[in-house]
Amino acid sequence: MAHISLSFLDHIARCNNHDMKKFLPFVVDNETVGNIRRDHISLLEKFPDVFDLSDTFIGLAKGLNSYSDRTDAFSLVIHKLFENGVLNGWRGEPYPVGGPWGGPHAFEIERAAAPFFGSRAYGVHINGFVHKEDGIYMWIGRRAEDRPVCPGELDNMIAGGQPVTLSLQDNVIKEAGEEAGVPSDLAATAISTGAITYRMENETGLKQDTIFCWDLELPTDFIPSSVDGEISEFFLLPAAEVMEIVDVSFDFKFNCNLVNIDFFIRHGLLPPSHPDYEKLIKGLGQ
Repeated sequence: MAHISLSFLDHIARCNNHDMKKFLPFVVDNETVGNIRRDHISLLEKFPDVFDLSDTFIGLAKGLNSYSDRTDAFSLVIHKLFENGVLNGWRGEPYPVGGPWGGPHAFEIERAAAPFFGSRAYGVHINGFVHKEDGIYMWIGRRAEDRPVCPGELDNMIAGGQPVTLSLQDNVIKEAGEEAGVPSDLAATAISTGAITYRMENETGLKQDTIFCWDLELPTDFIPSSVDGEISEFFLLPAAEVMEIVDVSFDFKFNCNLVNIDFFIRHGLLPPSHPDYEKLIKGLGQ
């Protein structure tokens, strides 16, 4: 662990680093459903039957009115962007575009394309923890070296994208089994604790993410095991040590730091007496 001059707020700032002057709003049914980089507009000019382009916003071409027609049209666009090397890391998970959480939505797209269109993406992160006589311990994962995002970095015990085809709890149970070998009856005891949001610019576009946070208290004799290979190892650390890692390093995947800070606050490990407490509370919900 490389010690850096950091604060918890630096992780929130990192996940909210963006310059909206670089983007144009993506508008569907009079609702801004995303934001697309201005320097990507030329890529969309090749699809006049899908996009209505202007200097002030990007809309849909006339005739694309139904959920299925829009989904089919965007599937063709996204496959072409992958073929041309603009996008990579196909996930095979459908994400909703537009509308409130739970729908109704305007259409759906491949998960890996969400940042390109700047549409809101959803995920679930589950902190597995154990109560011992000397306090709370947290199970931490290390991401496999072949992961397309943040290989080798630390991760929450369980995390995954939220496809439009699953409920939150069903997804938690699925991800818990795939990533950490948690039996479904044990995974079903996970408790929903709220959500964090952030807006982060990257080379693909804009990550406008909502992460639903869950707590999973585990038996002291439970040891997680990676089933799908996304995690290379798990280890159990005192929560105080996890706090130190977050406080002085970028060892965790960028958004996992926010999930951890939320956990520290809710479990009283990061108390109101902390000088940045109010800013942290506000920062987790941008």
